[in-house]
Amino acid sequence: MLLFIAAAWRPVSAQDTLRTYGPRFGVDLARFVYILADPSEIGAEVSADFELVKDFYPIFELGYNSISESDSLFNYAASGTYARVGIDYNLLKLRDRSQHHAITIGARYGISLYSHSAENIYIQNPYWGDYVAAPYEMQLRGHWVELVGGIKAELLPNLFMGWSFRFKILLNPDMDPLVTPQMVPGFGTGGKDRSFGISYSIYYKIPLLKK
Repeated sequence: MLLFIAAAWRPVSAQDTLRTYGPRFGVDLARFVYILADPSEIGAEVSADFELVKDFYPIFELGYNSISESDSLFNYAASGTYARVGIDYNLLKLRDRSQHHAITIGARYGISLYSHSAENIYIQNPYWGDYVAAPYEMQLRGHWVELVGGIKAELLPNLFMGWSFRFKILLNPDMDPLVTPQMVPGFGTGGKDRSFGISYSIYYKIPLLKK
């Protein structure tokens, strides 16, 4: 992928404007790898971006995550959807509008609407005796911001592959004071106000207009 980008580098002319004229849609393939590595966690994510101003790409990402864990003390489950909105800036200067590779930096705001629950909660008490607590469920909302860096390379006309690295800051880590969320969809492990993430995606651009 880096070879594609390095071969295309050359300063653009002063007359060059937008390099892409059409929306680009993507699917995060890393989510399917996570499922193979940990079947208790399921997720999917799609994205869409568009070059609105030269080298600036507003982007929208939508996804779903769920997790289910069981042990001798309790069963835990969480699931919900999330959305991110933000913008990427292309740092790579290319020779003309026929080159669409990108090295980007950007930012996101993310929000997740989800529920988590715990049941079969076995509490050991040597004085009163062991007992099973009542099931617990809570509807939650998580907010965070992200700093994002990544690469997109056009392998075939309008077909891209790319990866991104994300540093995330959770704005409300104490969203549930009773039970710490094991997962905040779209963010990562609950109970922490910092998280890192990696995406590896395939994209297709719909060329609505050529100039």
